[in-house]
Amino acid sequence: MKKMNIKEVIVVEGKHDKQKVESCVNADIIVSSGLHVSQKFLDLCDALNKERGIIVFTDPDGPGEMIRRKIVERVGTCKHASLHVSQSRKNKKVGIEHASPEMILDALSRVAVFDVNEASLTIQELHELGLSGRIDSQQLRDKLSKAYSIPRMNAKRSLKYLNMLGLTKEDIKQTLESGEALGNNRK
Repeated sequence: MKKMNIKEVIVVEGKHDKQKVESCVNADIIVSSGLHVSQKFLDLCDALNKERGIIVFTDPDGPGEMIRRKIVERVGTCKHASLHVSQSRKNKKVGIEHASPEMILDALSRVAVFDVNEASLTIQELHELGLSGRIDSQQLRDKLSKAYSIPRMNAKRSLKYLNMLGLTKEDIKQTLESGEALGNNRK
């Protein structure tokens, strides 16, 4: 397997995640060391983001999302790579370290830039698309999370992510029909 070269610094949660990602790419990787992210670490992320850019690549679980939010609150706009929980599960454990090299390379080749100021979709439009208020709404949101490599989440968090990706109602409708990611958010 040929390693992918990445110029940005990749931010992961733990040392096992780092080892797994290092086996797939040539890149500088820093480790948050879990949920209790220090101010010093956040300052480092901010400095690296300004200098080289960062790719936040945390586990698709609650703690991973909390770490991602803390980093975004500090650094603002940056790149994100994500795996769906089904791509990173081994037995009952979930994490990047359990993903296949192919899944890791795919996630890193499809990084997204979330614009924290973008807000075009409304909760009403999510409801009209069937992404909230229906028995199968979670399944539809799962389809979107796989297509856009974003974590599995509830309707309210999905709205926030879809807005950060700058997607329109039409983009989402087409993605639900085709299963393919649409929109101009992929870098």
